[in-house]
Amino acid sequence: MVTFVAPSYTEEFDPYVFIGSMLCQKNKNWKAIIYNNGPNPWLREAMAEAETPKLRYDPWLKSVIKSYHDERLIYRESPINTGDWGCHNRNDAIYNIVDTEYIVQTSIQDYWLPNAVEAILQHSGADFIYWNSINHLAGYQNILNSMPVVSFIDWGNFAIKTAIARKVGIRHPESFTADGQFVRDCIAEGLIIQPVKINQILTIHN
Repeated sequence: MVTFVAPSYTEEFDPYVFIGSMLCQKNKNWKAIIYNNGPNPWLREAMAEAETPKLRYDPWLKSVIKSYHDERLIYRESPINTGDWGCHNRNDAIYNIVDTEYIVQTSIQDYWLPNAVEAILQHSGADFIYWNSINHLAGYQNILNSMPVVSFIDWGNFAIKTAIARKVGIRHPESFTADGQFVRDCIAEGLIIQPVKINQILTIHN
C-alpha cells in the first residue's frame, strides 16, 4: 500500500478535490493522512473580518473527512501552525503515523489522476518512484519533467519507501526546496540506488 500525506496549510483550499481524486483511484490500496497545520492568528482575524469567510478550520475539516466514513481517510492536526509548508507535520507522519511500504508527500490542494496509485504500485519493490506533473507555477501550461534533482522535483512527484524516509527525514523544513533536498539527502546516504521513472502525468499541483 501507499500513504499520501496531505498537509492543509491555511484551510483556504478546498479539500474535496484531493479527497475526491483519492476516492476515484482504480487501485484501492491507499491511505491518505490529511494533516491540518494549526491556523495562524492573523488568519483567524481575517476570517472574522471577512463578509463571506473563505477560511475554515477544524472542526470543519475534521467533519468533512469523517463524513465519508472511509477508514483510509485519516485526520490529524497540530495545535499551532508549524509553518514551513507543513514539513514538521510531514516528518511526524513519516516517523509516527505511516504504516505502509510507500509514502507520497502531497498537499490538500493537489489532484491525482485515477490511475496514480495503480501506476505507482506497478513498480512495487523500487526504492524511489517518480513521475511528471502539471504545476500551477507554470500556469498549467507546461509539464514538469521531473528528475531527482533539487528544483526539478516537487512534493507530489515521487513515492519513496517509508523505511528510507525514516532513515533520512526532512532535514531542511524551512527551505522552499525542502522536497528536492530531501531527495538529494536520500541519494547522498546511498539509499536510492535505482530510481524508477513513470513517464506519465499522475498529478496536477494546484
